[in-house]
Amino acid sequence: MGFWAKSIAICKCLGENGKQSIRDVADQTGFSKSSVHRHKQAIERRNLYPESWFWQTEEGRTWLVRLVVATIYTFGFQRGVGTQTMSAYFGRLHLEEQVGCSPHA
Repeated sequence: MGFWAKSIAICKCLGENGKQSIRDVADQTGFSKSSVHRHKQAIERRNLYPESWFWQTEEGRTWLVRLVVATIYTFGFQRGVGTQTMSAYFGRLHLEEQVGCSPHA
């Protein structure tokens, strides 16, 4: 199971059952406690911005992938804009935590 699938499963578990311990979420999802803890921290970092809830849905993830690919294709390949400029653009949209990229990656 990939990162996004695990993250969505953990989000759903937390959303359906309210506040619960990492052990409870791990038991319900079948993931290790360390994996649940890591994903829960990532979710908390992503939720720093009010629009972040949308990225944790399937529709939001699909739209986010389309946005990133369109941006890289249009500005990176066609216009020759550098990675630092595109990273700053994603930062202004509060996507640096969502995409997990940096100009040095």
